[in-house]
Amino acid sequence: MFALAALAGCTSGGTDAAGDGEAAEEQTTQAAAAPGDLEGVENFYGEYGDFVTVTAAIQAGEVTAEELEFPWVAQQDHVDAAMGWDGTNPVYELSPPAGGNHLSVWQTCNGSVYDAPLVEGNAVHSMEHGAVWLTYDPELVDQAHVDALALLIGTRDYSLMSPYPGQGVAISLQSWGNRYQTEDPADPVIEDYLDTYILNERYNPESMATCSGGNTATAG
Repeated sequence: MFALAALAGCTSGGTDAAGDGEAAEEQTTQAAAAPGDLEGVENFYGEYGDFVTVTAAIQAGEVTAEELEFPWVAQQDHVDAAMGWDGTNPVYELSPPAGGNHLSVWQTCNGSVYDAPLVEGNAVHSMEHGAVWLTYDPELVDQAHVDALALLIGTRDYSLMSPYPGQGVAISLQSWGNRYQTEDPADPVIEDYLDTYILNERYNPESMATCSGGNTATAG
């Protein structure tokens, strides 16, 4: 927390994620807080709560992925492996996404800090492996806070960070099926989220699959 704590005093006054605009509100109104974890975290597993439980329910025939409120929490296909794939990258319901069908190569996520936006389908694959993806809106976060966040991410395996222009909220952390957004780049919950959701076997479909040797290119 040292990097964020050092900058806490210079954070400009902001509002919490609930006031981030109509688009963000539309995406979040149906997502419940993660049960038993961190206050303010959005959980997209609905009544099932986590990946382990929803997968068991699907395998038991109690529900299909398509019947879930957010079907993408149970969708893990590699779209570029499909016969006849036309090169179109997956499009996601959330921006940034927090799960769903993705590309077959993950984004390298060994505490990896990128200075340009990522191809979402690669980053989603990283989250499938148990990583947390921190994104920031470069219009809303100054360079001092970007540098502090980069120090925080750089010390943690199974994490990655990149700008996400037009995100509409200063900071968004996403892992498979969960998300936390804040207007405060020095919010202490950022570090708590990393501690809680990196390699969390309740939520991550392939926790401990490698973060090394993936894609290192950016989208632009």
